Amino acid sequence: MLRRLVPWLILFEVLRATRDHWDRLDPNDRARVSDLMRRTHGNPRNLTEAARRELRDLSRRMRLKRLGLSVGSAAVIGRRRHRRRGR
Repeated sequence: MLRRLVPWLILFEVLRATRDHWDRLDPNDRARVSDLMRRTHGNPRNLTEAARRELRDLSRRMRLKRLGLSVGSAAVIGRRRHRRRGR
């Protein structure tokens, strides 16, 4: 049972890290990214060139590298816990 639960726990940790990162962003930036993605149904190719530039600027402010490190470390920690319990 625990073996089937571990991937879900890892997913939960990744989602938690993503949510923490999202909550640290400026509320205006969050609203603008949400608006752009909602308008295009999540496809940035449907944006105008000006809106793409704006989305690029917003993504730089979102510090995606930091998000990647947080998500990666959450996944690695979860995998390590899984290995220890499995032995």
